[in-house]
Amino acid sequence: MKKVKVKVPAKINLTLDITGVSGGYHIIESLVASVNVFDEISVKKRKDNYVSVSFSGMPAGVSGEQSNAYFAAQAFRKEFGTGGAEIKIERRIPASAGLGGSSADIAGVLNAMKKLYRVGKDLTYIANGLGSDVAYMLKGGFAVIKNRGEIVERVSGVKSRFYLLIVSGSKGVSTSESYKGYDKIGKTYRRRTTAAVGFLRENDYEDFFKVLKNDLYNSSAAILPEIKDTLEKLKRFGAAVMTGSGSAVYGIYKTKRQRNKAYKALFSDYGKRLIKAETL
Repeated sequence: MKKVKVKVPAKINLTLDITGVSGGYHIIESLVASVNVFDEISVKKRKDNYVSVSFSGMPAGVSGEQSNAYFAAQAFRKEFGTGGAEIKIERRIPASAGLGGSSADIAGVLNAMKKLYRVGKDLTYIANGLGSDVAYMLKGGFAVIKNRGEIVERVSGVKSRFYLLIVSGSKGVSTSESYKGYDKIGKTYRRRTTAAVGFLRENDYEDFFKVLKNDLYNSSAAILPEIKDTLEKLKRFGAAVMTGSGSAVYGIYKTKRQRNKAYKALFSDYGKRLIKAETL
């Protein structure tokens, strides 16, 4: 095998509870899910130890050798003593949007190199050294992530499919600035993750939609006010939540018809920034 190609899905935060601070880091509990918006990663073997990374769908000036995908490949190579890799990444997950694009690329590189070099070991320990939610992105699906994101508890038996209308922001929001804003606001919120998991398992969609929330919303909306405007527009058609630290906001629906109705109504406002998606 000389070349491997993998697709890695984006993620959404259905809930995001900030439960405390430890060692200078915020502790979270979050129900997350994979959605069918993908980055595609192609990895080709090299006989030497050189690693190269190139992107398409990224802003000009982004250096592959300064990317998290590059660091992931180097970490894998050094851990298992493999040769190098020529990596090409087709980015379709909006960047700096709270959809996990950077973590998806790290996870995709690790999974592709694992397959390419026939490594049988679990890669969670490497993933945790490269990013807070990379361990989750290795497998995706419905899960609860805890602490800094490195603790992953799979939510098994979920057969529900949700239809999404994702609105990517006109620009990104810095995660660190959002957390700083959260601290400055100094407000705590009722935890919702455990309740959301319970309603999801019971197929109680009415109550499930009611408990979806994100503790970073107020701080991110203060940084980028369009987040609040977008959320209010989406809420005219049902439940809506910000994912991650933003800037993407999504509406969530039980039927494709509801989602398409919102898409039609909002297309004139957002155009190509509207993304139709589904949970996986």
